[in-house]
Amino acid sequence: MLSFTFGGKDSFQDFGIYVASRPHIPSPERRVAYIDVPGMDSRLRRDKGTYGDITLSVECSFLGDPVPKISAVKGWLLGAGEADLTFSHIPGRKYRAQVVNSIDFEIVLKITSHFVILFNCQPFQYATDNTPISVADGSGYVLSNPGTVKALPVIKAIGSGAGALTVNGSAVSFSDIDENVILNSEIQETYQDTGTELISKNSTKTGDYPVLLPGENAISFSGGITSLEITPNWRWL
Repeated sequence: MLSFTFGGKDSFQDFGIYVASRPHIPSPERRVAYIDVPGMDSRLRRDKGTYGDITLSVECSFLGDPVPKISAVKGWLLGAGEADLTFSHIPGRKYRAQVVNSIDFEIVLKITSHFVILFNCQPFQYATDNTPISVADGSGYVLSNPGTVKALPVIKAIGSGAGALTVNGSAVSFSDIDENVILNSEIQETYQDTGTELISKNSTKTGDYPVLLPGENAISFSGGITSLEITPNWRWL
């Protein structure tokens, strides 16, 4: 029996909801701008290198009487906001999703106990196992990206003073590391984690935020950096 987890809860174990049929998984649309040029055949294309969101339509049914669970189900699905979504038939992968349809669960469920959930998802599947990778050898480390698109990692550099980090030949330097500094390529921010608060360190960084390309990635560090902790955020189309 197929099920899904969303916002930390399992549809079947917590609510008796199962997936009636495997949802269709669409491919995200690549964002490309087309420009008409007078006197020129075809059009110019400007590839923006990004993808649009996808929508997953999930057909669900209840096992048993749904009426006592309706309020709890609505609170769960609509109250979770954007959260991790996994399906039992797609092991090792997750989506970042949010319920977007305005269906009145109570009316529909009283009639049929069958309903459809629309999840608006970020374009990619992510690895469910996102354990940080420790790197202690600054002279050269090769990290293999198993995904199909570039990953936007969170890299924690541990050390003190000035230091530099290089990923695939692209260097990022820091002028003042105080125990640690974190490069978050997803949100394009640099900060220190003190254990109780996050302190902005954008002014201490020089260079672009690193990405991890599909396949092998060469990583090294120098100066006051003694080790790295890399949360890779692997992604698949």
